[in-house]
Amino acid sequence: MTEIKKLTKIALIVDAIIWLIFGIMLMFFFDTTLNYEGWTNPLHVRAFGGIALVAFLFVIIMLRQKEWEKIKLLFICLISMCISVVIIEAVVLAAFASTFLPATVSQMILDLILNGGKNVLSIVAYIKQR
Repeated sequence: MTEIKKLTKIALIVDAIIWLIFGIMLMFFFDTTLNYEGWTNPLHVRAFGGIALVAFLFVIIMLRQKEWEKIKLLFICLISMCISVVIIEAVVLAAFASTFLPATVSQMILDLILNGGKNVLSIVAYIKQR
């Protein structure tokens, strides 16, 4: 059995921090901090916040494991979810940037940078781990 490398653990810690931040902000503080546009139905945003908190819990469970084979599939699933989030957010930003307020555009760009960096780190960790 292969032991989890240090780079993979660092990638998991970064994943956990970012998933926790996004989960808390989207689930609990959407109306006060992120609702610049005045959306009246934040149900989908809160649902994604819940998914982010569940991803945080999965990352914590993965950090407690010692062997790579036990976390490999879930690690790939989290990378896939992060890549789809970046793609969807980039498409929304490209399509609707002219209708959003500047604060919303800057928030989406920050999200893309954080998630993109997290994806690159996770993919490099996965390649090095194999």
